[in-house]
Amino acid sequence: METKRLAKHSLIYSGTSILTQAVTLLLVPVFTKYMSQEEFGQYNLLISVQSLLAIFITMGIYSGMTRFINEFEDKNKTKNIVFTFSMAWGLLICLLSLSYGDLIYRMVFPFESGGGYYINFLVISSVLLCLISIYNSYFIMLFKPGLVSAINLVRAIFILLFSAYFIIIEKDGLYGALEAQLYAYAVILAGLMLYDRNNIRIVFSWPEFKMMLNYSLGLIPGQASAWVYTLIDRYFINAMMGLQQVAIYSMGYKLGMMMEPILISPFKAVFTSFKYKVYKADDAPEKFREIYVYYNCIGWFCVLGFSVFAKPAIDLLSTSEYADSFMVVPLIVFSYFLYGLGEFYSLGIHIENKSLLDSLILGIGAGSNILMNIGLIPEFGIMGAALATIMSYLIMNIIYYFVGKRYFDIGLRYLEPYKFGVVVLGLYGFYFSICSRINNLFLEMFFSSLICLLFILISVVSGLIPRETAKIAFSQLAKITGLAKSPGNI
Repeated sequence: METKRLAKHSLIYSGTSILTQAVTLLLVPVFTKYMSQEEFGQYNLLISVQSLLAIFITMGIYSGMTRFINEFEDKNKTKNIVFTFSMAWGLLICLLSLSYGDLIYRMVFPFESGGGYYINFLVISSVLLCLISIYNSYFIMLFKPGLVSAINLVRAIFILLFSAYFIIIEKDGLYGALEAQLYAYAVILAGLMLYDRNNIRIVFSWPEFKMMLNYSLGLIPGQASAWVYTLIDRYFINAMMGLQQVAIYSMGYKLGMMMEPILISPFKAVFTSFKYKVYKADDAPEKFREIYVYYNCIGWFCVLGFSVFAKPAIDLLSTSEYADSFMVVPLIVFSYFLYGLGEFYSLGIHIENKSLLDSLILGIGAGSNILMNIGLIPEFGIMGAALATIMSYLIMNIIYYFVGKRYFDIGLRYLEPYKFGVVVLGLYGFYFSICSRINNLFLEMFFSSLICLLFILISVVSGLIPRETAKIAFSQLAKITGLAKSPGNI
């Protein structure tokens, strides 16, 4: 029953994530057609700065709430404690930004000036997003996938609408893109507070907050390290190759990173609440291994799917200036797949609340990423940046695997996922050798679909996916989606 419930929630998250990303994809032509490559490149650099600032602005306090909310009897009170702190802390951070925004901008972009208002937009947006994330995390832990999915979908719609207005109609360019984000977050937060108006309280309890804060602070070095191996490559590319190459790399990265909201985020949303609920059960290792098998099957299918559909997607959504960015997508998608695998390998570390150990491992990954970016970008360009990301995740996963087993061994085999990789590599090689000869967009999409179907067929025939497992999976999928009717309804 737990697995079935997990699958149902995963489908809800995944289904709405696909809708959300469909909306988000509509932003791509808005950015690429109404902003210059230099503006688009600078926008991506600023968003990466926002991600770094957000780590210290939010202190990841909603992660502490997620970890301990099941330990407290009054979950709404726990949420209100975190919300009260974040409101007060966020107000202080916004006041500091208004005073020192220009200084922060000069520190990040030493050869430019007068961009303090950009920093103010980023900081205020980060505070608003922190408060939204508190609600998201709270509803995830209450097993409300529909509500969480609705929040994310509506947020994407508002960002699109505001972006279209400020960038296309008002022609505000980069400034308009940042405006759109801020106004969208403000509207969503206002809606959430209105929805929760009967439950919001200004309340604080130091013992509960201290427990959550200690856990969250332990994650900050790791989150900063995570920023390094996911976003710092833009700075190296800009320094070595210029803003135009940042724009091309970011275009491919945007498509590749859709692996995160479509698979990784839905998976983490249900797996996080699931793992903290069942890890004490006697059959917990068996349940985790079962989910591990499903993750690998679906994950590799997504890696292949994103890779073979990248070229037609870029042709549809952007201009010819970004045509080569599809080359980056398979590497980025694979790196996100590795990121998801780390959830299994680091299970024991998080169950035992070893957040500082987790940060140390992430720090090792960040250090290796910096070194590899320095070594690979001059030799391989933007492909070198993507390779550096993959190698960093591989290093971290190896460490997670051996260290995590010491705290909670669920009997995983490290090389098991890569059996699927052989099939994916062969099929993508076949696709890549043919796609350059296809000039018709619809024919190319048909060929890409055929490649994905071949993956399923080969995996089942070769035994990578046991036939009984495939039957059960399709049967559960049919029941969950309502395609299969019970005998009483026939």
